[in-house]
Amino acid sequence: MKAQNIVNNAPEAKDISGWKAFDGQRNRYWLAENFLNSKYTAIHDAIYDYYRMGMDKLYDEESNARIQILNALNLLNTMNTDNPNTMALQFFFQGKTQELINIFSKSSPPEKSRALEMLQSLDVSNAPKYKAALS
Repeated sequence: MKAQNIVNNAPEAKDISGWKAFDGQRNRYWLAENFLNSKYTAIHDAIYDYYRMGMDKLYDEESNARIQILNALNLLNTMNTDNPNTMALQFFFQGKTQELINIFSKSSPPEKSRALEMLQSLDVSNAPKYKAALS
């Protein structure tokens, strides 16, 4: 709710955009809307699984953590199928390309293949990087 209040109360200045729904499809308004909209609750579960069940355990339980990260990607993939190109998904993948490549480069071939398939469909702009590193 605080995020939505910030967006709603943002000052209206001529040279500042990105706070209103009509300022485009990729802005602060849509990011807050995506995270607060109940139809996108899967992203909350995916983010929790990615960080808490995956990244936090990667050092001690590498193989299990990788499976949890794959499960998080699967949740994101389901969400993307139901609601393609949401701002929340774009935001999630921004800056994670190399991190995900590093995580799955040590995977078994079947796991690597599954990760590659999901990553290419979820993060289309970085699909060639995933393919080069994980094929």
